[in-house]
Amino acid sequence: MCVTQLRKCFSAFLIAAMLLLGPLAIGDFQRTAIAAPLPPEAATYEIDQANSPQDAHARLQQKAADYKEELQDNSAYTKQATEKATAETKNAFKRAADDVRDKLNLDEPVPQSTKDFLNDIKP
Repeated sequence: MCVTQLRKCFSAFLIAAMLLLGPLAIGDFQRTAIAAPLPPEAATYEIDQANSPQDAHARLQQKAADYKEELQDNSAYTKQATEKATAETKNAFKRAADDVRDKLNLDEPVPQSTKDFLNDIKP
C-alpha cells in the first residue's frame, strides 16, 4: 500500500513539474514572425501605384493573400516546434522517471522484512 501511495505522489509530482516546466521548454521555439496587417499607408501606396481601380484591387488582394500565406507558414512552424518540444519534454521526463525507478529499486518486490515491519506498525 505504501508503494502505491509513493507511485501516486511521484506521478503527481511529474505531472506538476511537466505543467510548470513545459512552457519554459517551448519558449525557445517562439521565433516566428507575425505578419502585420496592411496599414492604410501601404494600401494608399498600392492604390497610387496602380493604373486602374481593378489593378489596385488585384494588388491589394495579392498583398492580402501573401500575408495569409505567411501566417499559415508561421502557424505550421509553430505547430511543428510545439510538437517537437512536447516530445522532447516527454522523453526527458520518461528518462528521469526511469532513473528514479532504477535508483530506488521500485521494480523489485518488497522484501519480506519490510512487509513484516509494515504489518507490525498497523493498528
